[in-house]
Amino acid sequence: MNQMLLMMRTFPAAVRRLFAAQALFGIGMGVFAVLLNLYLRSIGFSEEMIGRLLAFQSLCAAIASIPMGWLADQTTRRTTYLLGLTLLGAGFTTLASSRELNYLIAAVVLAGTGNGAMMVSVQPYLQENSRRRQRPYIFSVSFTLMWVTSILAGFIAGWLPRLFAYLNPALANIEADRLQYSLWIGVFFIFIALLPAQGMSAKARSEKPAPAQSASYSGNAAGSNPWKLIARFSLCNALIGFGAGMIVPYFNLYFRDWVGASIPQIGMVFAMGQFGTALGSISSPFIAKRVGLIKGVTISQLCSLPFMALMAWQHELWLCSLCFIFRGAFMNMCTPMRQETTMEIVPERHRARASAAESMSWNLAWAIAMFFSGGIIKNYGYDTSLYIAFACYLISATLYYHFFHPWEKLKKPLKVAIAKPSAVS
Repeated sequence: MNQMLLMMRTFPAAVRRLFAAQALFGIGMGVFAVLLNLYLRSIGFSEEMIGRLLAFQSLCAAIASIPMGWLADQTTRRTTYLLGLTLLGAGFTTLASSRELNYLIAAVVLAGTGNGAMMVSVQPYLQENSRRRQRPYIFSVSFTLMWVTSILAGFIAGWLPRLFAYLNPALANIEADRLQYSLWIGVFFIFIALLPAQGMSAKARSEKPAPAQSASYSGNAAGSNPWKLIARFSLCNALIGFGAGMIVPYFNLYFRDWVGASIPQIGMVFAMGQFGTALGSISSPFIAKRVGLIKGVTISQLCSLPFMALMAWQHELWLCSLCFIFRGAFMNMCTPMRQETTMEIVPERHRARASAAESMSWNLAWAIAMFFSGGIIKNYGYDTSLYIAFACYLISATLYYHFFHPWEKLKKPLKVAIAKPSAVS
């Protein structure tokens, strides 16, 4: 932990400004993560329709990822990030303001497009504004920060409806209005994130890779064709996106309908789940250092599966809450390592498009899953959705290890070969 704190003090100002924007954005997103589905249910939409709306948002993010990746390569990562944040804020403003289906569809189009722009710009920005020794910690802190701020958002979101009922007793029996006003708090934080984002660096830090390293990294895992490499990353990401689309958007409804929890209890569980995820993601540099990036991704992903199975079998609040916390911690522990692996292996000129391809594959798979996951939950229950997600995560972990473990095996002797000449000189 001391090493982590010392390394954080060396982070460039450009990275710190992005972290400030991500922290504020994370609070806003956390409020929506807890309350949006509950709000849509309270205004009369079924699980199936909620699933289709969220699927359409993910589909728009997937479609937007490719042109936004091109835009990020042609302009700057900062420009794309600011555009994405603005579009996403506009979409969530519309979501929190309207109860008509047509306006909600327009809102998810805006939000999805903005999400696609942000997803393709953050990873390349961090990679290009940091030094090699900082990157494992920067990717870990970036991911952890979003979850830590979401912990605060979870507590806020759980109690905001009660606060509005206390401030205005007329709202005590009108759940939809209380939830709508609560979502406006999330919108406020998203737009406030534009202030630190304005100070992000427009130019990337120049850092020449070691000649042997730059020539070998992209070739070791998938021959000399970077698009084959990107396709493999995208396949593994798509499986995770499909599995996540089967259950993750419904976890708040899962706790209300399957477990029988109240809204404050759901907010508390989500906050604790995000706390567990934050602890898991901040430990990823130490896991990667001990077992390697590829093994770290595979092991952490596999460790989440028993907890997912227990969630499908049990109904007790305390047990399902613990499983939710540990499932999220292990599953998301691998995310910083996956991001670093992608940015390390893929050549610099393809990074934004690699990030776009991964974003598109995840969002497209998520959208496809959500078009029918609401119906599966409605007709067969939450346990069936959890079993499908279990299978997708297992296949993804297996393929990821099969595809990329050879790169990690070749990377070790490569590092030794590069280190020897510098030791002599």
